[in-house]
Amino acid sequence: MLIIAIVAFGAGLIRGFTGFGGPAFILAILTIFFTPYNVVSKILVVDFFASIYLFSSVYKNIDWRSTLFMVIPTLIFMPLGHWALLETDPIIMKRSMSIVIAMACLVLLVGYRYRQPLSKPMLILVGSFAGIVFGGSYIALLAVTAILLGPYNKIEGRTLIITWSFFTVLGFALIAAVSGTTTLPDVGVALPGAVTYMFGSWLGSRGFHNSSEKLFRRAAIGTLLGLAVFNIFN
Repeated sequence: MLIIAIVAFGAGLIRGFTGFGGPAFILAILTIFFTPYNVVSKILVVDFFASIYLFSSVYKNIDWRSTLFMVIPTLIFMPLGHWALLETDPIIMKRSMSIVIAMACLVLLVGYRYRQPLSKPMLILVGSFAGIVFGGSYIALLAVTAILLGPYNKIEGRTLIITWSFFTVLGFALIAAVSGTTTLPDVGVALPGAVTYMFGSWLGSRGFHNSSEKLFRRAAIGTLLGLAVFNIFN
């Protein structure tokens, strides 16, 4: 519980500031100690309330058209990814998750950006693949990468990420409850982490408007990349 609480605070800072990366940060560290199956159930508890708080903070800026074209395919394909989480060998799943994190981080660090917002077909395609990845790992970086590589300004991009994450977290919670991957004991163990994660998210959200986004984002991505590489070879 103490390890989860400490890791969750740092993850909350990242999540609150950038709108993403918190669950991946927790996953990258805790899979050193636990199997992906056990970690994902706890990440859901830790991230759930922060998702509600962040969603309420960006509600007025939401572009519902773009959001729904990503969210609906994600919700449809999430059960397929969750099935993979239950059926795949833990070591393979752990390394697969780490490879996804590393590849997303490398693309973000390169700094390449396309010029036009994602079209409807691309939003659907990204949402579908993101649903499979998110359902099996609780990693949102596939969708985040697609958004951050676009022409969106920092407020538009962060709002789309947070809103997409909010609905996918609700969908994941329903799937986890039905499948039994998250139980009441998981809630008890992860609850202190949820508190520290919320506090970190609040601090990170307050710092978003006053700090250098470029420097902080690169530091967060660099940390995630280092942890992902460690897990790939560990």
